[in-house]
Amino acid sequence: MKAKSLLFGFMVGAAAAGISTLLTAPASGRDTLRCMQQRKENLQNQISELNHKLIQLKDTAITASKEGRKGITAFSSDVTHSIKNWKQEILPHQQELQKELQAIESALQELEKNLNGQKA
Repeated sequence: MKAKSLLFGFMVGAAAAGISTLLTAPASGRDTLRCMQQRKENLQNQISELNHKLIQLKDTAITASKEGRKGITAFSSDVTHSIKNWKQEILPHQQELQKELQAIESALQELEKNLNGQKA
């Protein structure tokens, strides 16, 4: 019983609010209807334009992502190639340094033998 009374109260209140709004509106019903239709059309146009811009943004992001991937791949390839070339260029110098270090070690060992031979 209470639910029916509550529902009936809401319906009577909604009807009273609607009637009072129509009676106190500053414009006639036709003018209000036209104004609401114009607002609806404006809102639909704005939503359509927003949708179009979002699609363009998505397409731009996809294109940028593809181009960025190509750029990163090219950069990585260039760095790998540069490192390989550097290793090839440094290899002869590395071998010379190793030979010089072996010569220095040999000279130190010979010097130690000579010093040990003089002490005895």
